[in-house]
Amino acid sequence: MKPVMEIVNYIRTHALNHRQFRNIIAELHQGLPGDLPLHCTVRWLSKSKVLSRFFELLDAVKLFMEEKDKDYPELSDLEWIMDLAFSVDMLCHLDRLNLTLQASDQVTSAAMKKKDRYATLAANLHKSFVTRFCDLQLKRPQITFLVDPLNVDTDCLKAPLVTDVAAAELEMIDLCEADQLKAVLRVGTIEFWKSVPIEK
Repeated sequence: MKPVMEIVNYIRTHALNHRQFRNIIAELHQGLPGDLPLHCTVRWLSKSKVLSRFFELLDAVKLFMEEKDKDYPELSDLEWIMDLAFSVDMLCHLDRLNLTLQASDQVTSAAMKKKDRYATLAANLHKSFVTRFCDLQLKRPQITFLVDPLNVDTDCLKAPLVTDVAAAELEMIDLCEADQLKAVLRVGTIEFWKSVPIEK
């Protein structure tokens, strides 16, 4: 939460920053939410709303902070972004669960009696995630390349991502030297790959 809250406060508590950030969102034309909510430290439930909106606007946030020369390496760190996505999902689920449990005292009482069962279910779910997605760790270099193609080692250019390693390395050199593509990547990964020329 720390870097997220620092960035949100930097944007929302300064009128000029807030206006410039909203202009960036409008310029991106991606059907994005119009603004970041201001976090209220008194209400923990607002954390899920802030994190969720921050994740939706991550490309706009990254572009804005770069324009302001504010160094937040987390915004380009794939592992941190994955942690952020996980936190968004978990807090949203906890938010809904909390609202459900507050619906009536009877529901809350019954839920508290089953807390051990819920804890076991959560532990089993975690185990299932680890088992099911363990292969993602093996493919992390390739995933990193797709997310941030201009800042990875050429070691990731292996099968099944590429069939001709030598040709792929030459294409990587061309990509890294293309200033126009660097500017597009700052807008977003999807826009970058749409702009990469495809050889026929």
